[in-house]
Amino acid sequence: MDARVSWLDVRLGVRMLLKHPGLSLVGGLGMAVGIAISVAFFSMMSTLVFATLPLDEGERIVALENRDAGTSDEERRSLHDFLAWRGELESVQELGAFRTTEHNLVAGAGQPEPVQVAEMTAAGFQVARVPPLLGRYLVPSDERQGAPPVVVIGHDVWRNRFAADPGVVGRDVRLDGTVHTVVGVMPEGFAFPMNHRYWIPLRTDPAAHARREGPEIFIFGRLAPGVGMEEAQAELAAVGRRTAAAFPETHAQLRPVVTWYTRSLMDVQSVSLWGLAQQQLMVMLLLVVVALNVAVLVYARTATRQGEIAVRSALGASRRRIVGQLFVEALVLSAASAAAGLTLAHFGLKVGFRLFSRMEMQQDSAPFWTDYGLRPATILFTVGLAVLAAVIVGIVPAVQATGRRLQADLGRFGTSTGMRLGKVWTALIVAQVAISVAALPAAASLGWLAMRMAATRPTYPAEEFLAAQVATSTESPAAGTGAGITELMARLEAEPSVAGATYRARLPGRGGLVRVEGVPAPPESPAGHEVRSSGVHPGYHDVLGLRLLAGRSFEAADLGAEATAVIVNQAFVRQVLGGGSALGRRLRHVDPAGAAGGADGAEAVRWYEIVGVVEDLEANPLDPDLVDPALSYPVAPGAVEEVTVVVRTRGSAPAGFAGRMREVAAAVDPSLRLGTVRSLAESGRLDQLASYGMGGVVALILLSVFLLSAAGIYALMSFTVTQRRREIGIRTALGAHPGQVLRSVFARAAWQIGLGLVVGVAGAALLEGVTGGGLMEGRGVVILPALALVMALVGLLAAVGPARRGLGIQPMEALRAEG
Repeated sequence: MDARVSWLDVRLGVRMLLKHPGLSLVGGLGMAVGIAISVAFFSMMSTLVFATLPLDEGERIVALENRDAGTSDEERRSLHDFLAWRGELESVQELGAFRTTEHNLVAGAGQPEPVQVAEMTAAGFQVARVPPLLGRYLVPSDERQGAPPVVVIGHDVWRNRFAADPGVVGRDVRLDGTVHTVVGVMPEGFAFPMNHRYWIPLRTDPAAHARREGPEIFIFGRLAPGVGMEEAQAELAAVGRRTAAAFPETHAQLRPVVTWYTRSLMDVQSVSLWGLAQQQLMVMLLLVVVALNVAVLVYARTATRQGEIAVRSALGASRRRIVGQLFVEALVLSAASAAAGLTLAHFGLKVGFRLFSRMEMQQDSAPFWTDYGLRPATILFTVGLAVLAAVIVGIVPAVQATGRRLQADLGRFGTSTGMRLGKVWTALIVAQVAISVAALPAAASLGWLAMRMAATRPTYPAEEFLAAQVATSTESPAAGTGAGITELMARLEAEPSVAGATYRARLPGRGGLVRVEGVPAPPESPAGHEVRSSGVHPGYHDVLGLRLLAGRSFEAADLGAEATAVIVNQAFVRQVLGGGSALGRRLRHVDPAGAAGGADGAEAVRWYEIVGVVEDLEANPLDPDLVDPALSYPVAPGAVEEVTVVVRTRGSAPAGFAGRMREVAAAVDPSLRLGTVRSLAESGRLDQLASYGMGGVVALILLSVFLLSAAGIYALMSFTVTQRRREIGIRTALGAHPGQVLRSVFARAAWQIGLGLVVGVAGAALLEGVTGGGLMEGRGVVILPALALVMALVGLLAAVGPARRGLGIQPMEALRAEG
């Protein structure tokens, strides 16, 4: 016989899976979960960071950027550098730049729609090398100051906004208050440079900005023919040194670099690539641990096949051939697990990304080069994981089973005492139980936290509210948000279907986190309590219908330049003040390092006074402490760059008012841009869905861990019974009590399980100490003993079947089988 794998081997592997359905299901589930997590991480990294652009010679498109030598951060305010590089570099051709801006689009008689626009140099289309479907794309003359405003639109826009009108070229659209002429339509799928559907010229005026000032831009180009990254970097570095010598006050610490396009846009530094590789290895470690657990099960199962292995060896099968057969059996199992894991990862990424896009109120926000489908690289990676798992599950036990003891087993063929559970496998059983006990608290805590978070509900009638972020266009900053928001609020309140209008910096419950001093600091955070802080309209709490529990509401005088009034919620009183009195207490904001600073960075030492307490925006019956402590202070709309307008409609179906909100905003000022208009009830449902999704993933991992642990203990017990079948028969024949037999047979297994529990509890306690009680939220004294008891019960239940088989061994049958 030789070591070649035949179709018969595969068929035998399938038969073994069907013959042992318990091992197949448990081992397959565990490996599928491990493979799914590894594949999902690999797919995200490979599609977002390491992908090649799907363009002509996309691998030669690069990005150029300045990096601060001290902080390694990118400095994208590089307008002057861009113009210099465009004139001097020879190794990088067709140098272009872009930035993303947001505008209100009005086409014909349609409603205003917020859109993202790429302000890009004409060179960007030359780099992409994709001809327009209709008309033309941008040309250098469009970039001149004073040139007629033009816009190029994407295929989706042409189809959806203009009904695929072949005469769209020459039509006018308004971006904010400026009329642009459509000069071209790009073909389907074109979204360069990131994920754009509208393109207008990037008009550069270096005289308007000093060096390292002005807009942030991304610079890109195409490597010249025959030029590599090293040559391009050397030339750019030389230009950078000359610039640093000429302008040391701004460029002495800057180091220009050439990097891969996708890594630049995804803000992945080259120095962090090794970190990403380490993260991938850590994720793959889960699969390795699972595979080792499955290997223990397979090794125990192999004990029952020792006779078969001995016969095949006696008939001339080489050790290599036998190991190859066992490897194929494991490969069949890992291949099935890989297929399930790949499907799970693909589905999870699609659902997760869609949920993330909805939560961020953005649609189609993925970079144009991303592809979460079954890409060749992902399939090859999955195949590699399947082979790795098969090697661990199949070859490692096979080598042990066909080692030096095989010849001895031939001499006593028909017995079941030849195979011994070595120290390595004993250690694996101990490690299996220990890892389960040590890792389960963190996983269970995370899952329980997700479930508790999903129980959070608003205390106000969220179904009656609509919210939308409002901002002004960068093209018309003079319009300001102050007058525009004030007028918008007045007009919205005048609408018959509106019961009230208000605003704050973010959606309710999502203010920015700040630290405060002036209140007792918690022991775990000497720097101070973290609370949610937000500026609000003076009538904000009244519009939401929040009850005032103490003190007073905001007044018009609280909007003054020297005003210090703040209102806190119940959670602030409960968690920060320990239920003590809040009214009259003074506090101020501090940064994480402890330095005083206002919430907007301008009021460095201002002390605020609590003038009122309102009920919480949300309630959580399972864990009230999950409601964040929050403070709010009144702010005029002109004091912030962006606000969220919240409208309370009359009735419980506000969705129909979304379009009217856009019309009102456009009538006030074309530069007022409303983001996605969404019901606050829908936002809450999305948050709950995300929490349930996280909890489901954790539950799947916990289930696989429990099943593998139970199966491992079951295999250990079964293996012990198989090893000592003759001994059990003899002792039973001599009149030994069944309890004595069981204690003798399972003493070693119980010792291994007990040792695993001790090691696992010690490991979990160590992690609990390192995290300062964050792992189990200070409940380790209760959780660890309970978990140890659960794992002991799992072991006990798993031992029931083998124990019954041990007691059922008849002395004469055992002696006859061993003879």
